[in-house]
Amino acid sequence: MSLANLSGGIPDRYLTRSGALLMGLLVGTTLLGGLLAYGWLANRLTEPGQAPACYGSENANYMPRNEVMPLRGAKERDGSSPDQRLYTHYVDDVRKAAALCTPKACSRKDWEVYRSALFWYMSSRLRDLRRADERYGEAGLARMRETYDTPADREVDEGLRARYRAGIFRINDFRLDRDGNREAVAILVHKDSATLRPCRRSDVGR
Repeated sequence: MSLANLSGGIPDRYLTRSGALLMGLLVGTTLLGGLLAYGWLANRLTEPGQAPACYGSENANYMPRNEVMPLRGAKERDGSSPDQRLYTHYVDDVRKAAALCTPKACSRKDWEVYRSALFWYMSSRLRDLRRADERYGEAGLARMRETYDTPADREVDEGLRARYRAGIFRINDFRLDRDGNREAVAILVHKDSATLRPCRRSDVGR
């Protein structure tokens, strides 16, 4: 359609019901394509290039109580222990999923299974760290990091970094949530588990 034709008004064929539907479809498709392109570009431009200082800023509503740390294996009067993991089977779920989604080959379906398994594992791990930090502070964090320093857990951490380097996923593929999964993935990818810690009130100025 030329500019000359447009100067005479909208052609009659576009004023029909079917023409209007076609025009609406074209406009909608163009807008959708633009939004998808913008989302794709934004995802890559905002990909974290370094690790944040902490994870879970939305849950940074406390300062550690710094209670006395019990001996390893001992329990508090309420039956709790800084050595206790809330869930132990999640690490095995990640390892099973990782056997199919490898750094060399990972289908879309296998990636979704791996990401889901990793999400539940990370959520449990991050809550355990936060629970230890809330009660015991740095001593609690150190103890819980030791609890998660097993061959299986190290395999998960190393596998995460290997898949990132291989381009299997981007950090922005993980959604932001209150537990801090995306920030924790960034910390493990760009640093290591020794620097994995929850955000406190002092980290966000509350």
